[in-house]
Amino acid sequence: MAATRKKGKGHPQLTAERVRDEALRLIEEEGLEGFSTRKLGRALGVEAMAIYWYYPSKEALLDAVVEALVSQMEPPEPDGDFIDALRKLAHSYRGIAHSYPAAFPLLATRRFATEGTYRFLDGLFTMAHDFGFDDRATARWFRLVSSYCSGVALDELAGIKEAESNGKAGEGRSQFERLGAVFQWLTPEHHTDIFSFGLEVLLEAIKNAPKSKNTGRAKRKAR
Repeated sequence: MAATRKKGKGHPQLTAERVRDEALRLIEEEGLEGFSTRKLGRALGVEAMAIYWYYPSKEALLDAVVEALVSQMEPPEPDGDFIDALRKLAHSYRGIAHSYPAAFPLLATRRFATEGTYRFLDGLFTMAHDFGFDDRATARWFRLVSSYCSGVALDELAGIKEAESNGKAGEGRSQFERLGAVFQWLTPEHHTDIFSFGLEVLLEAIKNAPKSKNTGRAKRKAR
């Protein structure tokens, strides 16, 4: 947890988890730009300063919100198939974007900074090690896959927002033949197909990437 409780008793109606969960709810309702600890305190029925009993800063609270979102992704099984684990995590990550469109930019752009998020990454990186990747290769595929998933998900959310505004942002495309023809396949109903296509291209490349001779499940079992 990102919470740092002070010594003594906090507010009788609050817990760190309730503050975090209400922050996530309020972000979805107000948007990131509209979120503030003052509004959060009002929603909780306390003064804003009461929040700092559980979180030393707004930044620490946002880190806790990120951890809460990460916790909704099922952790990979230690002895499971690494490529399949990546596939499931990628789709789960995209699912969070659609379930929490206002809060998702936090997850996509904020560095992990809590014990829970570190534990999540360590488990994933351990699977990569067992699969045969050294640390450099792991860093490469992690940056590649995470950037792909974040970028596509953010783009999808923008596309959904455009569609909800009756497509006004896209007015004028129809006069360009090829632009209009391609953009019909970039609408929200085709998002899942496009995401899956790109993800499978990446997973196939990762599956066939050269492995390090110094790591891998086989060596671990031989010890």
